[in-house]
Amino acid sequence: MIHSYNSFAATSAIECKTTFEEKSFTIFDNHVSFQKQDETGAYRAISSTSSHGVRTQKRFTGFTKTLYINGYKHRINIHNTNEFSDVEDYLSITSPKGHEMTYPLNCHSV
Repeated sequence: MIHSYNSFAATSAIECKTTFEEKSFTIFDNHVSFQKQDETGAYRAISSTSSHGVRTQKRFTGFTKTLYINGYKHRINIHNTNEFSDVEDYLSITSPKGHEMTYPLNCHSV
């Protein structure tokens, strides 16, 4: 059986921001690049993780990516890549001491 749609297109990038834009990042396949807005309003990359540091769990319609930056565990959950949702898409950051913060995400394909 052949399905006519793909849960995560290899050529498409996904850009996400938290609700109040505390965090901003772009996902390219197995590469995640976090950005920060400077005083001029431009975004610049502050942290980038390649495929070796990103663990991906693909699901039928979406995925979860887990990566570590400066000792903090970042878990990015995109429920459905064909229909992004600020309710079901989130970024969860866990500190080395176990404190967890969860941010809803506003995402779109680039």
